[in-house]
Amino acid sequence: MNCKEAQRLLVPYINGDMEEKEEEQFVKHIRHCKECYEELEVYATVFAGIRQLNGAEEEIDYRTLVEDSLETSEEDMRDTYFLTTYTILMKAASTAVLFYMIVRWFF
Repeated sequence: MNCKEAQRLLVPYINGDMEEKEEEQFVKHIRHCKECYEELEVYATVFAGIRQLNGAEEEIDYRTLVEDSLETSEEDMRDTYFLTTYTILMKAASTAVLFYMIVRWFF
């Protein structure tokens, strides 16, 4: 992902309107690109300020706003990876057990 693509995705990321794979690429880019990270900080701060002006009662920690969001995205990606890996391993294990049972049954 390049900077132009990442900047196009700033608002969808802040609003939580991104596909999982796209979000993963976005977060990787933001973590390695200082300019895009700073741009995300600006957008996130503006959007959080607007939400507070509109009467949102949540307290916002502006110092960690972007880091908390990126960490949450990274945790979600790790959870998805773990779940996918676990599912594959469980399918492989159940296939092995089924194969073992068939072999024992017929031989």
